[in-house]
Amino acid sequence: MSLRKLPPAPPSVEDAGGAPRFGTFQGALDVVDLSRLRGSYQPNRLDRLRMHKKWLYGFIATREVAALFAVVDLGYTSNAFALALDYSSGRVLADVGVLGLPPPLVKVNDHPGAGLDVSFRRPDARLKAWRTFGDERFHGHVRLGLAAPFMKPKLELSWDLLAAGAAPPLTVIAPVDKAVVNVTQKWAGLLSFGSLEAEGRRYSLDGGVGGLDYTHGYLARETAWRWAFVCGRLDDGTPIGINLVEGFNESRDDVNENALWLGTELIPLGRARFSWNPTAILDPWHVRTEDGAIDLHFKPWAAHQDIRDLKLVKSSFKQPVGLWSGEVKVGDHVYVLKDAPGVAEDQSVLW
Repeated sequence: MSLRKLPPAPPSVEDAGGAPRFGTFQGALDVVDLSRLRGSYQPNRLDRLRMHKKWLYGFIATREVAALFAVVDLGYTSNAFALALDYSSGRVLADVGVLGLPPPLVKVNDHPGAGLDVSFRRPDARLKAWRTFGDERFHGHVRLGLAAPFMKPKLELSWDLLAAGAAPPLTVIAPVDKAVVNVTQKWAGLLSFGSLEAEGRRYSLDGGVGGLDYTHGYLARETAWRWAFVCGRLDDGTPIGINLVEGFNESRDDVNENALWLGTELIPLGRARFSWNPTAILDPWHVRTEDGAIDLHFKPWAAHQDIRDLKLVKSSFKQPVGLWSGEVKVGDHVYVLKDAPGVAEDQSVLW
């Protein structure tokens, strides 16, 4: 595998003529404002309502515990979910998925980095994530359960992810078949801080590793992909993050969200190929990249699943959480990954 650098992220999603600046970049966009697109890249009002999707997903793990969460704004509705897993016992501490109302009770704003502001509100579920301008950290809070006197929540998660000093994020601006454009920022291998409380126990997240997926686009009505996200450490303590996808954001040679974060380096990867059992999501997974850089096996421990058939809207969302092991090749060096926390995902939606 030859090492190469990605070009820096552009100043905006659109160029001077209002067309998307398709490509794969190193670094963050200041803002993802799709209203600036022009011509055939700006859908009519009805199509915008149908196609406009935004979400923030987060994953944080230590050797002891893993937590994952998401807030999804579909325009006409919303949803959120969270799961926590105790690696020492194999117990699922919490696994909750909820539907919500449209904005303003859900918010995923246009800033993937500094300025991020995300929230989801229901009486039994509140999720927030933010990063003020000038702040070196992302912050967040998840509370599951009714907020009532003398009632403890099912889950209370307070987290920080340190952006300063880390490898840069990956930004992809991709064309979407039968739609318009998708903009995603992935950032993994970030040092974590905070705490998680569930089932009467408190877990520290200090010293862990995590990552974020911010996605904002005009997406096709039928969308499907396989995904892998890894956040852990090598034996020498070096933070490592891996993002791999198949079936999404790969319609052109110059758009590719497969990437490795190793210490302070962001390294682009080749196309990913997944092997898994769609009918038994907790069976082992295998994923490799065509450039030979990644060859990993995944052992799921538990899974968050969201299977809905509302006729006009359908979802088959399966996200197992577990441990990744295998080889990572960078130049002439081979790193051995042992039991790194992470998730896999098999998703097919009609939205």
